[in-house]
Amino acid sequence: MSDASDLDEAQHTLSGNPSDEESYDTRRPRYSSDEEEDDDENDDELRRDGFVVDDDEDEEEEQPRRKKKKKRRRHLEQSTELLDEEDLALVAENTFGVREPTPRLKRLKRGRGRRASDDEDNELRAELDDLMDTNESPGADYADELPRRDIVQDDDLGLFGNEESDGEVDDYRAARRAERRGHADSHNAHLDTAYADEEARGDEVQAGAHERTGAMASFLAEGMDAIDDDTWMELQDIFGSGEEYAFAMEAPLADRDLSREKTLADVFEPAELEAKMMTQRDEDIRTTDVPERMQMRATGAESLRPLSEDEIEEETTWVMRQLHSWLTRQEARRGREPKSEWDTDNADTSDEPLLFQHADFANERFLAAVLSVLKLLSQDFYEVPFIARHRREVFVTVESGSDVQGEEPPTREWLSMDDLWKLYDFDLQFRGLLAARRHLQNMVRRLKGEGVDDSTREISHEDEAYASELIASASGVEDIMDVTEWLQTHYADAIQKWSRERAGVKRAQNLGLKERAKRNGTDRFVERFGITARQVGDNISTPGRHPVSSDASELPLDAARALVGTELVSPDIALKAAKATFASMLELDPQLRRFVRAYCDEHVCVVVRPTDKGLREVTHDEHPAFAFKFLKQKPVAEFMGSAQFIELEKAVHDGLLRMQLSLSGEYRFDNHDLRTDDAVFSEDRDRSARAVTVLLDEHVRSSAYGDVAAAWDAVRSEALFAAVRDHLLPQMWRETVQKLHQQAFDYVADACRRSLEQRIDVQAAQTSSMRAGKKPRVAVVAGGGFDASSRGALRVVVVDEHGTCSEDFSADSMRMQSSGALTDGDGVGVLRGVLERQRIDVVAVSGMALQTRRLFADVQSVVNEFCSHTGDDILVTYASDEVARLWWDSDAARAELPQLRKEERYCVCVARTLQEPAAGYATLGRDLLHLTLHPSQRSVDQSLLFIVVERALVNVVSKIGVDINDLAQHVHKQPMLQYVSGLGSRKAHAILSRISGGHDLESRSDLIVRRLCTRTVFVNCASFLRVNPPVMDVLDDTRIHPEDYDLARKMALDALDIEDDVEDDNRRGRKRADGPSRYVAEVMRRSPEKLDELDLVKYAEELKRLLDVHKLETLKAIKHELQHPNEDPRGEFVPPDDAHVLRMLTGETVGESLKEDGSTMVSGTIIRVQPRFAIARLDSGMEGFIGVANIADYRVEEASDELAPGQAIVAVVKRIDLEKMSLDLSMRKSDIDTACGRAHDLVPDPARVDPYFDTDAETVLRERARAVQKKTTARMRSIPHPLFKPLNGREAEQYLATRPRGDCVIRPSSRGMDHIAITWKVGDNLFQHIDVREENKPHENALGLSFTVGELSYSDLDELIALHVDPIMRKLDEVKRNPKFYDPESDPLYASEPLSDALGPNDYSQEFRDKRLSLWEKRVTRHLDTLAQSTGRGAYCVSLSLAKPGALVLSFKPTPDYRSIIKWTARVEPNEYKLGERGRYPNISGLINGFKMMQTKNVKPREESRESREPRESRSGRSGRWGGTSSWNAPQSQSQWNSTSSRGWN
Repeated sequence: MSDASDLDEAQHTLSGNPSDEESYDTRRPRYSSDEEEDDDENDDELRRDGFVVDDDEDEEEEQPRRKKKKKRRRHLEQSTELLDEEDLALVAENTFGVREPTPRLKRLKRGRGRRASDDEDNELRAELDDLMDTNESPGADYADELPRRDIVQDDDLGLFGNEESDGEVDDYRAARRAERRGHADSHNAHLDTAYADEEARGDEVQAGAHERTGAMASFLAEGMDAIDDDTWMELQDIFGSGEEYAFAMEAPLADRDLSREKTLADVFEPAELEAKMMTQRDEDIRTTDVPERMQMRATGAESLRPLSEDEIEEETTWVMRQLHSWLTRQEARRGREPKSEWDTDNADTSDEPLLFQHADFANERFLAAVLSVLKLLSQDFYEVPFIARHRREVFVTVESGSDVQGEEPPTREWLSMDDLWKLYDFDLQFRGLLAARRHLQNMVRRLKGEGVDDSTREISHEDEAYASELIASASGVEDIMDVTEWLQTHYADAIQKWSRERAGVKRAQNLGLKERAKRNGTDRFVERFGITARQVGDNISTPGRHPVSSDASELPLDAARALVGTELVSPDIALKAAKATFASMLELDPQLRRFVRAYCDEHVCVVVRPTDKGLREVTHDEHPAFAFKFLKQKPVAEFMGSAQFIELEKAVHDGLLRMQLSLSGEYRFDNHDLRTDDAVFSEDRDRSARAVTVLLDEHVRSSAYGDVAAAWDAVRSEALFAAVRDHLLPQMWRETVQKLHQQAFDYVADACRRSLEQRIDVQAAQTSSMRAGKKPRVAVVAGGGFDASSRGALRVVVVDEHGTCSEDFSADSMRMQSSGALTDGDGVGVLRGVLERQRIDVVAVSGMALQTRRLFADVQSVVNEFCSHTGDDILVTYASDEVARLWWDSDAARAELPQLRKEERYCVCVARTLQEPAAGYATLGRDLLHLTLHPSQRSVDQSLLFIVVERALVNVVSKIGVDINDLAQHVHKQPMLQYVSGLGSRKAHAILSRISGGHDLESRSDLIVRRLCTRTVFVNCASFLRVNPPVMDVLDDTRIHPEDYDLARKMALDALDIEDDVEDDNRRGRKRADGPSRYVAEVMRRSPEKLDELDLVKYAEELKRLLDVHKLETLKAIKHELQHPNEDPRGEFVPPDDAHVLRMLTGETVGESLKEDGSTMVSGTIIRVQPRFAIARLDSGMEGFIGVANIADYRVEEASDELAPGQAIVAVVKRIDLEKMSLDLSMRKSDIDTACGRAHDLVPDPARVDPYFDTDAETVLRERARAVQKKTTARMRSIPHPLFKPLNGREAEQYLATRPRGDCVIRPSSRGMDHIAITWKVGDNLFQHIDVREENKPHENALGLSFTVGELSYSDLDELIALHVDPIMRKLDEVKRNPKFYDPESDPLYASEPLSDALGPNDYSQEFRDKRLSLWEKRVTRHLDTLAQSTGRGAYCVSLSLAKPGALVLSFKPTPDYRSIIKWTARVEPNEYKLGERGRYPNISGLINGFKMMQTKNVKPREESRESREPRESRSGRSGRWGGTSSWNAPQSQSQWNSTSSRGWN
């Protein structure tokens, strides 16, 4: 085909002629009749060689085989049409297990068939890896299309003779093939050879079978006419029909299985095939004439079906409704002033696009723009980049009323690029709605018995009409799913029957709602409710449509007695079952669900409370979950425009927070007792259900009065409440959570996409002297973080304009002698030599450590010196290495540049990213998600996130286009091709594999002529694929679409003011190679300014009048492209500023991780100390300067007095020096306290929490934390005394447990820094804690100069122990020597009951203390009872106090019949005993006498006689616990005693 005819054919294809589409359909190639003649020749050859050819078969049997052969031949020729000899040999090897160096005939195997060898698996795997890795075989993408071939079975009967004549057959066949190859090219001849061999192998066994059956037929045919039917029947009765032994003629089943050729699925794991894009679905995507990204988003056939006009109109209406709701919420959020930092989110939202800024729902032009875009997406399958560039007329209109003479009229762009992507997403959602609706409609038709038999109808006419009405009014997938679930539940029997029929397996039957109700009889009872679930739904949409029947004559419980049986054993259970059945019916009703869903969408709020784990971990405002630790009734609409809900879900998943949705509008949590949260959450669920039930209750209540009517109303209300609480609200909560998650995901994904797009929407680094669009030659100098043990610490790599590494060196230093070094570093000469030998445009400096800053200064000095002598213009800049860090040690990097070390590969990647950012980032593939794009990017689905993130590459690649021939030559640029509109990874790989190796495109029409892509894909991608050099047409190297070539040519002719006379050109013999766009080339080359003289508006109007097409925007784009061909519309490269460099080298971000407001605390290590300052190195590698004045709050003479090298420090950032990339730090305690002040404030900073944050709850927690902090701080005290131990109370008891009685320890007090505590051992497992207040403290951490215990003061701790603790111990010893002292634990009466058995081991818990106290009281009571009974009068004793260690308990039983014990507590002081408020006694005898006198005065004999007849129910005078400032129990007054005793005596 000539070049001219190729172009004409391609343009004819673009015209949309249906008759010509088939000629470019890669799945329907045409063949000539010569191939059929070849079949006849092959048959003649086989006959001559002694083979039987099945010519005897009837025409009916032969036709299917011929069709199958032709189809298989066409399929194989199509798959191998573009294969070279090496590829065909590879295919033959994978198919037959033999690889031959040159094309030749394969022998027909006449003996036993060859089975697959054991090594075929490994060979096939190796070959496939080679195909995928080297891209040398264009047929690799079509491996799945190769027909399966069966290995010849064993020829046990020897029908093919011996193998002696095999060579003759091969020679004869080779000669015949050579004759035919003389009339065709080598590719087709080789293809015929392969096919003939394959056909012979595949039909060999069949030929033998036909030979056998043919021989039998000829034998019988000789005498067939002489045998009548009766005789023939007798012969069959005697000898049989022959079918009895047919099995003997068949090969064994095992042999047949073994002879089957192994496929890719047999050799490779499914995951491997999927990774290599070799599955059947991958092949379908490659060959389907739909853009790959549209196919990848598809979830079924419905997603790839062109929508009808009616569906497009419906989709437009649906999109407008969704868009209006979405914009309303968006505007409401933007109208609210930001109240916290969380409102602006952690991501950079300064460039956040405002979607649909020009949306005007009352303007027909806006509606028409949306409708037109949806048509292009849903009917024509055009991708967003194509629509944005070549269909701008559908969403850009001329302003109405504009009449500007001689100038272009103002236009209005209704939709932006981001708006188009949003419509793209809306289209996918609507297709999901259509798919769900179609599935539901099919279910209804099946229930009707449509297409089967009307007698099989399952659904009632009433239900059918109800379902149809609901389907017609459905506005979302949720509504469709409601109806689907309703049908599946009501007709579960029929649907399960279908499932069993399809599966062919008997399964256990699950009863539906109706079947369960019929089985237990509750269906009859529910009918007495007076209203059905459907009628309740009708009443919601039309109030009063179905009034509740009130004809019940008996109470519900009485009516339920009729249901009592084997399943329902009582009326109560029967009534509960009936209410549960009615509740299930209510919650399934689609109308009721729709009402509750709408109400929840408007009123639902989120409540958040921390768990126990969250209380421990989420304690400071730097924690990611702190901002929403407490949320009280936050509306779900407030979550829009942030990633907060995703972070909230993560915190809930980690067990830090609890979240609940609420409709109550109330917040009743007790912030002082978080243990009640569970109960409050439960109550809130009931309140939420009650709020919905109140709205629906009127629809289930009757208008009748009376007890019976009220009882039935109550039953219906209870069922409604149960339906809402247990079914409807949980379902709505799940849907709401899904919506909030999707909303947050959309925000995070779009933020990631914008972050990536900002990085790649930048031109290549260039100097002022470079021509626009030219790629720079880059020399990369990298250092810092490299291994210097083998080749030096620095790397110098030169990369040419094509991205190829031309030179690489290593060095140790770039420091010049003039910069302070004794001699030039070894790298100076290397860099100078590179600059002298090659024309370098850009010198890029990069590295992984802060030392790169010094390297940059050294390199800049070397380059500046060189330029000063030569006058060259060389740009020295820092270069980002975030792509190189991910790529340099990857498998792809090692495969592409195996000769380079990873450090050199790092430099190459840095240079390539500078030359073309889009190509550099595209190389990462899915590793793009490892870049830091958004703080919440790790918390979302990574597969879905990548689909959105890669749109950044699609947008940028669509802006600049790609040179497809250049991509075919340079592997590192090839990943860009998949981001061209209409293509994807599979389609791009297929194109590249077929043009690699020197098969460059000469024109865009080659994409069609060479069948590289199909029509729709071509329309999408053509303008973005430039062909350089443009052999056929200069327009092929522009971004003008082929469908607009005629417009461009017409504009060029008009600009030159000439007419194109094709006939005159032909008469003059003008070469066609000049192309039809020769005048376009002339305009572009000589006079592009003449295009400014064209009146594009009038031209567009003329096109509208003649062709009814709007082309004004297209004409503008053509004009701009002709004047500025392939102009890069991206922003110019700007060297990174100091803040960006700091982030690249250290990871620190100014304003986030580093702030100058005194709130940033850092840790580091002192590396250098001078008299007036010290230098510290931080973990990030930065250095901090600490002046002597910032070391401490007090005066420091020299820094070495406080600091030493290697010392770890904590400091506050005071200033950031970006030029030096260093910090000024302060270690002063006041500055650190100020930085930590936010954590010490009781009220959290409102700027750092959510507007709905419960500050009161956080304040309570901080108060508790402050108290705990005091205790912790106190334990950190160090008191200079030998008895001091840094213990708390329990630890002190455990320490003294094994020490002698009377030992003590001095320890910190939990009361604060002005208190200490003394714990001493009173007895076994009995310890007294004495609170000591310090007086006259020199400073907070110092020990007081005097100490006070109660009213007693001491000058030092030794005096306190000698004059306070020791006297108390002696007083207690005196008590133990008194005969009235009683020790319950040493009583001989209980010698057989060891204390350890009664109490268990002492774990120093309160539980152990309570058990011990109870045991003591029982034993004291028993001791006094025994004494009183033995003496016949009252009894008393003295014992130690367990409740108040160090005190005494005097127990008294007035009479033997007195049923309780009167107890008094006496305090033991160093010099006396105190009883009551006034009783002071110097010794134990005085104490006992004073106790007796008190009892004598309080108890009168006549009162005892009267009160002894009344039982005493409670003890009096029981002491409380010892601790804190609790007062001692005082004796009761006379009136108190009389009152108490009068209530307790018999």
